[in-house]
Amino acid sequence: MQAKLKVLLIGSGGRESAIAFHLRKSPLLSELKVYPGNGGFPDSEVLQSGSFEVLSKQSVQTFLKSNPFDFVVVGPEDPLVAGFADWAGELGIPVFGPDSYCAQVEGSKDFAKSLMTEANVPTAEYKTFTEYSTSLKYIESKPLPIVIKADGLAAGKGVTVATDRAMAVNALKEIFEDNKFGESGRQVVIEEFMDGQEASIFAVSDGKSYFLLPAAQDHKRAYDGDQGPNTGGMGAYCPAPIVTEEVLSVVRKKIFDPMFETFREKGHPYRGLLYAGLMISSEGRPRVVEFNCRFGDPETQCVLSMLDGDLLELLYKASTGKIEDVKASVKPGAATVVVLAAQGYPDSYEKNIPLDLPETVGQNTYLFHAGTLKKDGKVFSSGGRILGVVAYGSDLKSSVSQAYSLLEKIRAPKTFFRKDIAHRAL
Repeated sequence: MQAKLKVLLIGSGGRESAIAFHLRKSPLLSELKVYPGNGGFPDSEVLQSGSFEVLSKQSVQTFLKSNPFDFVVVGPEDPLVAGFADWAGELGIPVFGPDSYCAQVEGSKDFAKSLMTEANVPTAEYKTFTEYSTSLKYIESKPLPIVIKADGLAAGKGVTVATDRAMAVNALKEIFEDNKFGESGRQVVIEEFMDGQEASIFAVSDGKSYFLLPAAQDHKRAYDGDQGPNTGGMGAYCPAPIVTEEVLSVVRKKIFDPMFETFREKGHPYRGLLYAGLMISSEGRPRVVEFNCRFGDPETQCVLSMLDGDLLELLYKASTGKIEDVKASVKPGAATVVVLAAQGYPDSYEKNIPLDLPETVGQNTYLFHAGTLKKDGKVFSSGGRILGVVAYGSDLKSSVSQAYSLLEKIRAPKTFFRKDIAHRAL
């Protein structure tokens, strides 16, 4: 392995802000560049706007030929599903992120479900449809609630948990007749509803071995008490007590082991991050809700602060097939992230909110930028989720307390945040 690595990070959210923060701590890093970035990155790290098109093979390869990097870390799913890892791989550049075949585990719900069935991975009963009429007939014969998913990528908006027939019919109509999700709605996956508590577990894999990061629990609803509309995530904490050692053992043996083995059998060893979104029943039985082919957000912001080791080394060696050489472990204690969002999010929300941000002093609290931009040296909001406020502590209670203490120091009008992150575990 080279002594120093010039690294390109793709993405613009809180997830990428957190990844960059931990990459910068590595003695293996010679230079970090990010594209497209956000208002929290130093100007010197952000590539010029329009440098390349992340979803275009020709544009990506032309850029990488004239601007060589030793390693690329891809944050979001779209470039991975499009084939970014394949394109860079053709130029001999290792990428943290799976090839386009493996990335279908997020890019197509039907692909993921059929692979889970083949691997005998526990998940909800399902059926896939390509027509409105046949899908309509199917839901009439099934109990409620029922889950309806557009097959492809839909920016987290393609899933409906229908609690009555009218809601289910409307979801199918939006997908098939109104073409709400375009190409992503060519197929629909209809699943039985699973009850329980959700948890997220990230596995960093080199195709042969994998390293598990601690389980996190995300808060999807916009308001306290799990009320309001679903969002991209209003906060998270880890480790999640719902994932006991017994549950984790089942997750390894029944979920990650067979999935990675099945990818190997297909001739596509999975190199990158495999995110298992789990539903854990009251009896402690884990089943897969979904797989993602990248780090989750906002969970990554707190999960990475639990890593005791060199993140750059871990990701690089996962990408080059040598993860067993890495000395990495999970710290004791706990971590929390609370999201500061713009008023109105996740619907129509306030924009260009001026942000007066405090200094983060010490090693245990962090501000990760998500939807921000810089204008004349000042920081403004540019998205619905603006900041991730993260704290690491000796236990969950102290990490939650530290995160909220830092949050109270932020001056930002027309914003809101949940005040009960981690309530299930406290």
